[in-house]
Amino acid sequence: MISYIQDFFVYNHLVVSAILALLLLLLYSKIKDIETMFTVIKWTLFINFLSFYGFLLFLDQFDYQKHLPLHLCYLTELCIFLSLLFKTKILYPWLVLNSLGGGLTGFLNSNLPENSFIIERIHLHLSHFNLLFFSMIAFKMKLIISKSSFVKSLFFNIAVFSFIVFFNIVFSSNYWFTVKKPPGNNLAVLFPEWPYYLFGLIIIGLISYYLTFKLFSKKTFQ
Repeated sequence: MISYIQDFFVYNHLVVSAILALLLLLLYSKIKDIETMFTVIKWTLFINFLSFYGFLLFLDQFDYQKHLPLHLCYLTELCIFLSLLFKTKILYPWLVLNSLGGGLTGFLNSNLPENSFIIERIHLHLSHFNLLFFSMIAFKMKLIISKSSFVKSLFFNIAVFSFIVFFNIVFSSNYWFTVKKPPGNNLAVLFPEWPYYLFGLIIIGLISYYLTFKLFSKKTFQ
């Protein structure tokens, strides 16, 4: 049974993503109250963190070189959870700018090798589900991202990226895929080897950032 589930997630990434996308649309259309949506996402975040890290730690399979929440999407997801837990909106613009493009990218691409644990694949899908769900909540609450917030978010990501580069050098890890291409089926296969694929991914990220900024601009909600 476990083997069947493992194979399903490996070879049906887009099918799982499509099912989760339909669930997102259902939640968005059926839940009218913002507080209820926040309650739902708190639980999906908590369950995702608990199941992922609990499974890896219980089986003594946790690897700090790949399982820390240092990839941008997982770092964003963690910050969403902390923002909701401490009831602060100060990071909302940065979180939304990371979440929409990151969530869509995770639904359309996989950066996991075929021998990944099933919990890693579930974690990948649930994490990007949470990113998109948060983006939809922010859109429903008519969050407006200003130009200054857009620029600050860019510089904040540059600072985090610089830290990740240093971390990867010290600990021989590959967070943000600064050292080598991500495994699995993803956009990186379209680009040449290091460092050119990294430039391609950064350009895609910047385009996503700008489009998200335009979607959450003041004009959209007028």
